[in-house]
Amino acid sequence: MTLKKVILRGLLGIPIGVFINITIVLITSLIHGYLSYEATSPLKDYTIQYSVSIVIGFVFAVASTIFEVDTWSILKQTVIHFIIISITFLPCAILAGWMKLDFMDILIYCMNFAIIYVVIWIVQYFIWKNRIVKLNRKLKNQ
Repeated sequence: MTLKKVILRGLLGIPIGVFINITIVLITSLIHGYLSYEATSPLKDYTIQYSVSIVIGFVFAVASTIFEVDTWSILKQTVIHFIIISITFLPCAILAGWMKLDFMDILIYCMNFAIIYVVIWIVQYFIWKNRIVKLNRKLKNQ
């Protein structure tokens, strides 16, 4: 994969990141009955949320290209992908006010993040494995 394709993938991830973040903020705000991210000033907080969602969308999309490096094992791809998104998401979560800069909060966050990552990875693994099996069956039948 070329650098141009990686950057283009990242740019395509930006609107996805913004959409997901704004949707989550809207849903949690509707549940609570007030803007859930509002702490200091609405404009400042909205700008932070928007900026964080741009960074997360870009980095997550760029990191997904790691799984296209055919010369790397799935273990190496997964570990590098996990490290990149972990290093990105933790400071973004703190900056956005999704968690406090506190040892226990960070520890709980890291455990939750790892568990969610593993669950998503396992689901994706079996989805792709199933698709490959179906594709191989089609190829054998031709």
